[in-house]
Amino acid sequence: MKKEKIHIELMEDGRIPAYANFNDAGADVYAAEDLVIRPGEKIIIPLNFKVALPDSIEMQVRPRSGLSLKTSLSIPNSPGTVDAGYRNPVGVIAENTYNIATLPYEMLYNEELRAEVQRNCRILFPDKKDGVFTTYSAKGTETQETLGLAPFLVLDEQNNPYGTLYIEKGTKIAQVVFNEVIHAEFIETDDVSIIGKNRGGGYGSTGLK
Repeated sequence: MKKEKIHIELMEDGRIPAYANFNDAGADVYAAEDLVIRPGEKIIIPLNFKVALPDSIEMQVRPRSGLSLKTSLSIPNSPGTVDAGYRNPVGVIAENTYNIATLPYEMLYNEELRAEVQRNCRILFPDKKDGVFTTYSAKGTETQETLGLAPFLVLDEQNNPYGTLYIEKGTKIAQVVFNEVIHAEFIETDDVSIIGKNRGGGYGSTGLK
């Protein structure tokens, strides 16, 4: 296993990236503070460390597969790149991709979800007269017909929209991978199709049909 020395400066509550297993390509990095990400929001999750990379090395930030599969947390610029000359704090750009507009439809046809909302949330219906929201307890919503009559907003116990993500300090939030940097030397050419092997085909040639 090849190793490269990476100098790291820890700030308050920052942690050194850690490999969970010997052969893992990515080292886990951790959120340095408690965070709230509402549906549709995009924030930077601070890791509270700085690195000095060798000139020939880049650090890539990649999503953790478990979070991507089981939650609505997304790292939209994956892979993010930390260049060798960067000396400022490292963070992870994260987005909550939960689409709150689908919640009314999901509640109509998903009894378990509807029961969860009734237990833990409250529903705000728009008042038809003055356009403001009127609060009703979710437990008062007894029928599918009531849910289907009008748009509504569901708030959780912290008064945030349903689907809000709560990130605790110390959560494994992403992984970092180190790669060798290769700079290209561009050679202007009249016809690239005669160089090497031309496979043919364009964008999407391997997509679904």
